[in-house]
Amino acid sequence: MTAPVQEGEVLAGKYQVERVLGVGGMGVVVAAKHLQLDQKVALKFLLPEALSNQDAVLRFEREARAAVKIQSEHVARVVDVGKLENGAPYMVMEYLTGNDLAEVMKVRGPMPFEEAVDWLLQASEAMAEAHSHGIIHRDLKPKNLFVIRRPDGTSSLKVLDFGISKSMAPGSGDAAGLTNTTAVMGSPLYMSPEQLRSSRDVDARTDIWALGVILYELLAAHPPFTADTMPQLCMAIVSDPPPPLGVVRDDLPPGLEDVVLKALEK
Repeated sequence: MTAPVQEGEVLAGKYQVERVLGVGGMGVVVAAKHLQLDQKVALKFLLPEALSNQDAVLRFEREARAAVKIQSEHVARVVDVGKLENGAPYMVMEYLTGNDLAEVMKVRGPMPFEEAVDWLLQASEAMAEAHSHGIIHRDLKPKNLFVIRRPDGTSSLKVLDFGISKSMAPGSGDAAGLTNTTAVMGSPLYMSPEQLRSSRDVDARTDIWALGVILYELLAAHPPFTADTMPQLCMAIVSDPPPPLGVVRDDLPPGLEDVVLKALEK
């Protein structure tokens, strides 16, 4: 398979590609250097074959608009947008070094509750600001929570990937029907019952549910709802109570499990 972009190639006349960070079905993320500023950035753009997919283009543009509205330090900053020579939209983000929470959990297993709560508070701060702008993420999961190291040595969390976010503002693309009523968008393990029923008819509570699932997983090393098949998983999420955290953790402070259960109210 031919690489979508070559090392050393200059994009948009100012970003020199250093290496490919990831290639998906629709887009590419590369590490690049702004030639005038000598600044390392992450540049994301759509593949040529995705340009005929109107939904893909609209979601890409929506991700950039959503991220640029949120000023919280816990959202990856978008610093530039534009179109490449072939017409593909691109966005330029701050370059992050670290690991996502999924990778961290894979190595460490259950986390001390103080650390788990701290990560969730940082993610919640970002989402509170997003919700104040009428933006619903709809795909919160450990893979989209990225842990970086600040210059002073402390850790910070960044919420990534607003690609399937939803705007609650009247007249927005979502209100006009960009999200098909029957489409299921998101990652099933972290989806709320209402999101499983209809990705279009959700509000901020669906992000709160996902944060509750993530906190449960950070504490227990597994999500609250698992199953062998997708129909079984959907049924469990819609109908079953989450297994008590106390069964796997006997060191949790009073009230913490209540917070998780509150987030996972159906």
